[in-house]
Amino acid sequence: MHGFEVYRMYLAMKQHFSNPKFDFFQYNGQVNAKEKTYQERNDFWFFETVAKKLTTNEVQDFLLASFIRSSDPSKVWIGDIKRLGKDRWLAHQKQTQSMSYLVEQDLGTVVHHMEAKGHSFNDLFATLGTHPPLLKLYVQGLISIETMVVMDICLGYSKVWDTKLDDPLWGQASLKIKKYKPFLSISTDKYKKIMKEKLSESR
Repeated sequence: MHGFEVYRMYLAMKQHFSNPKFDFFQYNGQVNAKEKTYQERNDFWFFETVAKKLTTNEVQDFLLASFIRSSDPSKVWIGDIKRLGKDRWLAHQKQTQSMSYLVEQDLGTVVHHMEAKGHSFNDLFATLGTHPPLLKLYVQGLISIETMVVMDICLGYSKVWDTKLDDPLWGQASLKIKKYKPFLSISTDKYKKIMKEKLSESR
């Protein structure tokens, strides 16, 4: 992989997480860019170094981590990736490599919340004049973006929330969930089983 390709992948990733209509995969992780412009950038050598050290798949994962681990992916710039990229990548790898364990732990937090508040499972998704409890747990950092995505893949709650919640907080979270989803390849049956087992503990 060449530095210019890393640069184009970064631009595609930024578009993907900023523009609701842009699909990283539809454009094969690349966008049009001028090589002359790239070579004149002050951070030219950063892309060249990344290209030499990482494989194409690793570059994608490295860039993805900075967007996913940011509170607002649309505001991620290359300076953030240069400064925080390695730490975010390591954190991202830790999360995704033990995904089923992560989801189980987060569901334990969800069950604890349900018991403490006297909520049913359906109450987690209720949008009656306020943010749903599940969204609050995510915003408070008590459950991960991975668990939010897994639950959405299994249950499809985001489509309902999109019709009932019209505010910046959910708008930003909704876009992040939708944009992260195609990067995760999971067994729906496996995670539905995990959810069923963990949630049965609350009965």
